[in-house]
Amino acid sequence: MTDAPGASLNTVRARLQGEALDALVALTVDHLLDRPVDQLLEPGFVAEQVVTALETASRDARTRTFLHEQLASLRTQVPAGTPAKFVPQEVLGPLQKVLERPVVFDRVLVERILDHDAARHLVTDLLQTSLRRYVERLRPVASTVASGVQRSPGFSRLKMLSQGVRGIGEGMLGGVSKELEHRAEGMVREFVDSALHSAMSQVAGHVCDPANADSYADYRVHVLHTVLGTANQTLVDELEKFDPELVVDLTLGVAGALAHREGFQGEVARAVSQALDSTGGRSLRDFLRETGLEGETGDAAELVWRQRIEARIADEARVMVQGPMFDAWLTALLAP
Repeated sequence: MTDAPGASLNTVRARLQGEALDALVALTVDHLLDRPVDQLLEPGFVAEQVVTALETASRDARTRTFLHEQLASLRTQVPAGTPAKFVPQEVLGPLQKVLERPVVFDRVLVERILDHDAARHLVTDLLQTSLRRYVERLRPVASTVASGVQRSPGFSRLKMLSQGVRGIGEGMLGGVSKELEHRAEGMVREFVDSALHSAMSQVAGHVCDPANADSYADYRVHVLHTVLGTANQTLVDELEKFDPELVVDLTLGVAGALAHREGFQGEVARAVSQALDSTGGRSLRDFLRETGLEGETGDAAELVWRQRIEARIADEARVMVQGPMFDAWLTALLAP
């Protein structure tokens, strides 16, 4: 005599709460691990889903609204203190070791990076400011020279010999400092214009000089610790200057443009296909062995991560089989 549908439903659910569910999870994990990676994904399907996701995100106003709401929420949740409080030493230590390496960058690349009006204006302003300050130091010297000439015996005799030209000499000497300043300003501009290329090249040379590698390494570490030691709210205020809402809108606009660009889906499919071809028919288990995450069958390290993953999946599965949606599915499955 067969059980009634209700009894069958209860029996299956009860069995799934025990070892049967654990065995099913282990079977599923083994199946996925042993499948060749290039058979788990189909390039055309992946490309289609990417395009669909980009199109949906860019055209649906709810996505934009959701992202803006999340930004507004995050603004109200800025934690007190500095980033250093939230960065574990296990992360900070290796990061600092990378930054403090005495790296020597390619000079041609650095020169190309510096080849921009912003960098040129920075160097120009530095040179002009330094030279102008030097000229200002010369003003007292020019005034002293003019005064000295006026007080000299020769100048006094000149005044006595010709009262008619009394104002000529004083006017000429009094204008020495102004003329010097005017000429110096023009010379400063001319010198900076002619020296700008050489100065930019010197900057690139200084950055790429092996003798300075240690100093720039120390500077990178200094920047890291300065950021980590700055109040979180200050950093958020600086990020606000980039107008995060505008960044979201631009990002969604780019997503839409990519999704509608002719041939984009084919490009994604080819990229996925090339990536899968590079796997050479290997399975996920093969990759795990290469990375040391899985050893031979029964290896202690393998057992640890397998047990944790399978236990987590089984816990979620047990919650699922107790829900009404699973009941409806199982009832339909067992219906005569």
